[in-house]
Amino acid sequence: MKWSPRVVLPAAVGLSVLLIAISFFWRVDSRRAAVPPAAETPQQAASPETPALSRNPTTPAEEGNQREVTLFFQSAKDDDLVPETRKIFLTATITDQARQVVKELIDGPHTALLPTIPATAEVREVYLADGGTVYVDFSKAFVDAHPGGSSAEISTIFSLVDTLTYNFPEIKKVRFLVEGEERATLKEHLDLGRAYVADMSLVSRTEGR
Repeated sequence: MKWSPRVVLPAAVGLSVLLIAISFFWRVDSRRAAVPPAAETPQQAASPETPALSRNPTTPAEEGNQREVTLFFQSAKDDDLVPETRKIFLTATITDQARQVVKELIDGPHTALLPTIPATAEVREVYLADGGTVYVDFSKAFVDAHPGGSSAEISTIFSLVDTLTYNFPEIKKVRFLVEGEERATLKEHLDLGRAYVADMSLVSRTEGR
């Protein structure tokens, strides 16, 4: 069978075009294979299980539920009371907040000041009566572990009275109980059978300010 030029020439042209097209697409695919995919951005790479807050931390909610209070401890230089700030939880009742403050006083100062309440004492309960009188009920160690002496007793009583009345306007007077009962004196000097009001004249005007 003989092929005429009219048949051979178009066939040759068509085959050439087909080969050129195949060569072109093969080069494009090769280039795509040689180029690595674009790297993911941090936002794309983050796992959907990772909450956004872990990448942008915020202030813990607990810090917003606190208030600053001022405690009064004894100066290491003299008999003055000196302020020291502390934080307590902003709970629902004044008596609960007052209880936290008393516990902070028992824990003692965080600075070079002197404690005013024996570290072994425990606050059993805090009651707020009509008229703004608060009753603070201590364990027996409040008396038994106290060093005694008029100066030490004054520091103990007014450290607590000034602290409570200064931080809580609702508290006007403070009375002391030991194991749920009234007591005549702390250690033979200060009367515990009466209510005490604040005496801010005992607070140092310079130290701790």
